[in-house]
Amino acid sequence: MLIPGIVSATFKEKSAEDVIALCLKAGLKAIEWSENWHIAEGDVEEAARIASLTAMNSLSVAAFGSYYRLGEHMDFSSRILCAKALGADVIRIWGGGKPSSELTDCERASLVEEARSISSMAEKDGLTIALEWHKNTVTDTNESGLNFLKEVSMSNFKTLWQPTQVLSIPERIEGLETLQEYLVNLHVYYWDDSGRRPLSEGAEIWREYLDCVSGEHYALLEFVKDNTVEQFLSDAKTLHELIDRS
Repeated sequence: MLIPGIVSATFKEKSAEDVIALCLKAGLKAIEWSENWHIAEGDVEEAARIASLTAMNSLSVAAFGSYYRLGEHMDFSSRILCAKALGADVIRIWGGGKPSSELTDCERASLVEEARSISSMAEKDGLTIALEWHKNTVTDTNESGLNFLKEVSMSNFKTLWQPTQVLSIPERIEGLETLQEYLVNLHVYYWDDSGRRPLSEGAEIWREYLDCVSGEHYALLEFVKDNTVEQFLSDAKTLHELIDRS
């Protein structure tokens, strides 16, 4: 089952209250709340306030979208505190800051050890860590991303998925098929070579993606063309249609 929602960074300049109002108007069910844009790093009080607002409006917290990045000696304990205050079960992180092809064996091993360490920290509070599936990180190819998940080998260390531009459509489908045991949530948008496009233009491709997905996951809208409310509402309508047909 897929549950429709939004990544709050889709509307970086809008308040948490406005994001919630838009979700309700669009008939969405969940929000991945983004660090920096809606919850400042370590702001546990604001995380708790947003948790209350989210629950009051009968919405779910899909994840805490942190900007913790492996390999940069960042504080992870503050992310755990915010995730707990927010009521999130998942903390999104980034898999380093270099293309996988440029990582030395030593650098990659260091990222693996760090991922294991923070997974152990999160595990104590029943939290899952999910990698961003993104270019210029350890998940920039299917092979590197899948191997990294296997190398870390922690039951609470998983991944998100999105259709990154550096991979062809067949490569994206292949990757999504092989990631099922590690998959947490999906980030949903449509880009072509010109940039962001209405999700409706990519509906046929997204049906192929969703045919690969099994189990319960949040499908979260992101990267709305021109950042307009009108396009967001149109994309949400397309997302509902995709989910109804999946």
